[in-house]
Amino acid sequence: MNLVNNHRGDEKKKGVFDSLWSLLFSLMAFMLVAAQLDCAQDLAGTSAGPGLTVDEPFNVSQGVFLVRAIQVYGLGIFSPESVREIVEHPNYLPDHPPLGRLLIGIAHEMVSWFAGVDNRPFVVTYGRYASAFCFACLVFVVGRFTAIHYGHKAGLVAAVSLICMPRLFGHAHLAALETATALFYVAAVLAVVHFWNTEQPPTNKRACGTGFLLGLALLTKIQAILIPIPVILWAFWKWRHKAIVPLLCWGGVGVLIFFAGWPWLWFDPVDRIGEYLGRTTERAAIYIDYFGVKYADRDLPWHYPWVMFFTTIPIGLLVLGFIGSLKFGRARKDDPQHRPTGEVLLLLSLLWPLLLFTLPGITVYDGVRLFLMVFPLTAVLIGVGAVAAIDWLQKRLPQKLVTTAFGLLLLTQTYATIAYAPCWLSYYSLLTGGLKGADAAGMEATYWGDTITAEMLTQVVQDVPENSVIQVVPVLHPAYLQTMQETPELKQKGIRLVPFESERPVSEYVLSFQRIPYLPKILQVRQSDAWTPITEITRQNVPLARLVRLKTSR
Repeated sequence: MNLVNNHRGDEKKKGVFDSLWSLLFSLMAFMLVAAQLDCAQDLAGTSAGPGLTVDEPFNVSQGVFLVRAIQVYGLGIFSPESVREIVEHPNYLPDHPPLGRLLIGIAHEMVSWFAGVDNRPFVVTYGRYASAFCFACLVFVVGRFTAIHYGHKAGLVAAVSLICMPRLFGHAHLAALETATALFYVAAVLAVVHFWNTEQPPTNKRACGTGFLLGLALLTKIQAILIPIPVILWAFWKWRHKAIVPLLCWGGVGVLIFFAGWPWLWFDPVDRIGEYLGRTTERAAIYIDYFGVKYADRDLPWHYPWVMFFTTIPIGLLVLGFIGSLKFGRARKDDPQHRPTGEVLLLLSLLWPLLLFTLPGITVYDGVRLFLMVFPLTAVLIGVGAVAAIDWLQKRLPQKLVTTAFGLLLLTQTYATIAYAPCWLSYYSLLTGGLKGADAAGMEATYWGDTITAEMLTQVVQDVPENSVIQVVPVLHPAYLQTMQETPELKQKGIRLVPFESERPVSEYVLSFQRIPYLPKILQVRQSDAWTPITEITRQNVPLARLVRLKTSR
């Protein structure tokens, strides 16, 4: 009995230790992101981060609107009449569920309390702390889950790999919904893998508990509706008709949380749910440059999501992930009963979004943004693959040599995160020859405006005279230009930003980021007799954003 108690005590201590290192590592991840969040010299003591992206003005303004409305109504917020006033206010934008934007609004107001406010309606940099926090939580969830199921080393590698994925790391710096979506999506999937991976179906209580996380995921972004399909298939495969009740509990609680958490749905549920689900099919097409061809988002070749996925993960991590998937496959092959384990659900949940975006007519654009949630799930495979590779090598080589070699491998995988800063969304791996090779092949170098960084804006202010007019292109939405115009440095120097008009240029200065399908022809080329470059942001000699002066002879 004493031996049993001692063993349990050791296990408990090990669990506490693993939780502490996971917590410390997530804190480190938060500090790394928070150090480079500034998009317009808004905070002293922080480095310049990615530039303003197209969607951030909507997300921050809506988050601030929600938080301030709650503050104004106080306890009255529980009144249906008050809720209706908020969700039917002209300023309310119901294009996405509210959870992600609410987190952005809370972060904005908290940072405003510390840093102070100016005369701007909102400060995008402040809202970015919500994504930094969500990324830290994501590092904790993935690292802790992997450590519990596959060991301390696997958990450590999985957590580190999240920071080594430049596009995932880059999104953690933006006041956008993708990082919050990835967090709750992954938490909902891993909760089912963890709590349902038993011989018998989960109890109703356990199913309802995991359904709560499903509801939170549904409250972030529409991608969360992809979660149930793999879970349903896996559960029926595993338990047949016995899966019906747990699935009803799980899905019922998820839908209940979704409905209760989005008051906009309350007042006309049927029409508004239809409006929400059909919104992606009603908007204008978005154009993508893919291998030198301009495609509408619905017309991209089937392989687009697979190419983007495989070419935007550092190649060393990709190899470890492949080894991890083989490890999962070998474990299933060695099981004489071929039972559908949690690993099967993990793989299904990873592959399903990629398969969906492969189907004809499904819109996909902006690189990996729409399926960013598959990257943290891949990190679990990377952790498992790393342990499998270490174990195999340690049987053949000295342990110190193997440990040193793997430490150096992980260190090399951080190179892109450092080298591309803060233009992480432009990263491509060695499979394309890096960004330079991808650009030469006709793939998008940038797409969202993040490459017009705070550092570049500071240089622009120095390079143009006071009270100048600068033409900006592309302007994918007026709110993007309006928010950039509020940059304190631009206002102090009297610089005015206007959309670019190629036929009637109103200024000799043009500021652009290199989203080729939306650029006029004279700005698509790297060099032209029609303009002179003033300042550029480049990575691997590929221009990502630039300020040029049009020549008068044009």
